[in-house]
Amino acid sequence: MGSLRGTGIAGDEAVQRGQLQVFSAGDRRVYDQAWQMSLLDEALADGFPAVRWSAEADTAWSVLPRALHADIEWATDDLCHTRPVSVLCQYPAALQETTMETVCAMHTDGLRGSLVRTSPIPGGMAIAGEVDGTNAGMVHSALAAQSAATTGGVTTFVVELSGLDFLDLAGARALVTGTAAHRAAGGVVCLRAARPPVDRLLRLLGVDRFDGFRVEGA
Repeated sequence: MGSLRGTGIAGDEAVQRGQLQVFSAGDRRVYDQAWQMSLLDEALADGFPAVRWSAEADTAWSVLPRALHADIEWATDDLCHTRPVSVLCQYPAALQETTMETVCAMHTDGLRGSLVRTSPIPGGMAIAGEVDGTNAGMVHSALAAQSAATTGGVTTFVVELSGLDFLDLAGARALVTGTAAHRAAGGVVCLRAARPPVDRLLRLLGVDRFDGFRVEGA
C-alpha cells in the first residue's frame, strides 16, 4: 500500500470499493488453489468481470520451499487458461539459468522485462522491445523453454521479430544459444520479419548461415 501511495495511486479507495485486496505472504491460504478459486468466484459474484493477481517470487520464497512454490505456479498457470483470471508473477532478473528456464516453461503466456517482452505465437514465439546484455539471458531461457515445448511433429520454430526495436551482440547470441537444442535435433528456426537494423546485424554476424537457421525479411 505504501508503494501505491508513492506513485499517486489511490489504493485505499480501491480497497474500500472492493477492487483491491492485499494478502500477506505469511497467510497460508493464498497458496491453496481451492481458496484461490473461492476468492475468484466471490469476485465474479460481486460483478467484477475478471481478476488480476500479482505476487513476488522472492517474497514467496521467504516462507515457502522453492519446489513447493513451483508446484503452485504450475497450478496457477493452468487456472489462468480455464477461468477469467490473469497473474503477474514477479521474479528477480538475476536468476540462475536453470531456474529461469523453469520459470519460462511455467509461464507459457510470455515474459515481460523492463525492455523486452515475449509472447507465444502459432509455431513459435514473438520477441518485442530491446534485447541487450541486460536481458539476453532471459531471452535465451524463454527461447530454450518454448522451442523445447514445440510438439506435434512441428520442425520449424518461428521467432517473430517484427516488434524488436534493438538487438546487440549478446541478444544475437541468445537467439543462437536459446535455439541450439531445437536445431541440434534437426529442427529449423525461422527468424521472421526483423526490422532493417536488426536484419542487417543478423546477416552481418552470419546468423543466416548458421545450421538450422532461416532469416526472412520484413
